Amino acid sequence: MTNYAFTPLPPSRHDPRVAAAIGALAGNWRGEMVIDGTGEKVPFTLLRDHSSDAAVAGRFLFFATRDVAPNGMKLLEAANAVFVALVGPYYCPRENADVMTVFEGTRQGESIEGTFYTRVQNWRNTLRSGRFSATRADSSTRAA
Repeated sequence: MTNYAFTPLPPSRHDPRVAAAIGALAGNWRGEMVIDGTGEKVPFTLLRDHSSDAAVAGRFLFFATRDVAPNGMKLLEAANAVFVALVGPYYCPRENADVMTVFEGTRQGESIEGTFYTRVQNWRNTLRSGRFSATRADSSTRAA
């Protein structure tokens, strides 16, 4: 007997379940990342683009410290109240290198929370990790 392994295809962006999960993250989010070990708090703002031509799972802008330019954030996966998103690669002055940050979180009502880790673009080692939380903000406010 021969067994076959199939690679599942990601759901279409036109799938109503995906659209609902992405729509639940719409709006402006303001929060902070707390870095493990140091307890350092880094404020951030996340803006969701409502346009219909957004990338496969949605287009976001991520704003953090003043010395790092706003970056695109790509939603890699979203289902019901959970999501995985990637910011970067972007230049990080602290590391003097291009880095990427992955967020894995959950949404409950008007708040999101979860964990994150940052790595140099071509390395496997995690530079920093921690927890994040944010709440949906008024669309007229922005900045970190």
